[in-house]
Amino acid sequence: MKILMVITEGDLGGAQRHVLDISRELSRRGHDVSIAVGGQFEELSRAAAEGFLPIETVRLHHTIRSIRPLEDIRGFIEIFKLVRKHKPDIVHCHSSKAGVLASIAGRLAGSKVVYTAHGFVFCEELPMHTKIFYIVVEKISSLFRHKIITVSQSDADAACAHHVVSGKKIAVIPNGIDLDMESRILPEHEARLLLGSWCAATFTDEKIILSIANFYPAKNLPLLIRAFESVVPRMPDARLILIGEGNERPACEAIVAANPKLHGVVYFAGKQVDAFRAMRGADVLALASSKEGMPYVVLEAKLAGIPIVATRVGGVPEMGEGADLRLVVPHSAEMLSDAIVETLRAEKKSREQLTPEFTLRGMVDAIEAVYRSVI
Repeated sequence: MKILMVITEGDLGGAQRHVLDISRELSRRGHDVSIAVGGQFEELSRAAAEGFLPIETVRLHHTIRSIRPLEDIRGFIEIFKLVRKHKPDIVHCHSSKAGVLASIAGRLAGSKVVYTAHGFVFCEELPMHTKIFYIVVEKISSLFRHKIITVSQSDADAACAHHVVSGKKIAVIPNGIDLDMESRILPEHEARLLLGSWCAATFTDEKIILSIANFYPAKNLPLLIRAFESVVPRMPDARLILIGEGNERPACEAIVAANPKLHGVVYFAGKQVDAFRAMRGADVLALASSKEGMPYVVLEAKLAGIPIVATRVGGVPEMGEGADLRLVVPHSAEMLSDAIVETLRAEKKSREQLTPEFTLRGMVDAIEAVYRSVI
């Protein structure tokens, strides 16, 4: 099959990781795959080239995250012309803006359209008029889609509850990771050295709480920092390492700077390539998100064998709540803090194996089945 992936931005987050992973695996299986990318094109383009696979990346000059009507019309025309030129069997679009523009352009240009929702925008905490706007946009766009993939049952239920699309048009396919990644995860001592190099610090017997998330509102990192304030008095040897970048980083740095008891115990490590390699250097992975789809970082932590404390949002509860995944209600710094302390004090449990649906092979098998069903 000839497949054109379309995504709004190229900065490597969860949706971009998903596009790269499935594009590489589909290419290995003999499909002709291209990726059209808006926004920060270079990062995803460079990552696609590293796989030494025949995956072409195309820059979309007019596809941007923010809503700008004139630019969005240009973006629609650009994608329409690209589809007419490439003539793919499948246009597989990802992320909200590309999901709208490429769904309509792809259908009108004569291709079959599949859309993966990596968490619907209308599920975020928004003013009612904004929420209604996004629901209407999704309803209209869904008329042009042959199939919609959600990465969690939670998102599928939300789409049906808001009458965005009928359940018959939805396929739930969780994110999956390559189990071979485990060979790249460093042992504990080496992982701590790597974390130390990123933080310009030395870690020995400290209790390390790790966050791998960009500083975006949905990740709610200010809440994690407030929760950590309550961890420190109970566990003075605790350290919080924040890996990622984003527009909320200055605000988070200001919270730390204003609180002397956080000085020297909270580290901003910036964006790190393949941060999962250092996971075994941490004692717990923490997520304070107010919205999630199916976070890769939870799967990586499970593969590394470290416990996770996360908020009960989106598809996270579907990832196997149990000894290695403790969930708390969102927006509660107190409950998040208590869960982190309890996890740090608990005896380490044996690692639970990832089930097949959370593997790369299982995910791509299911996506291929969706493609076959619409052609």
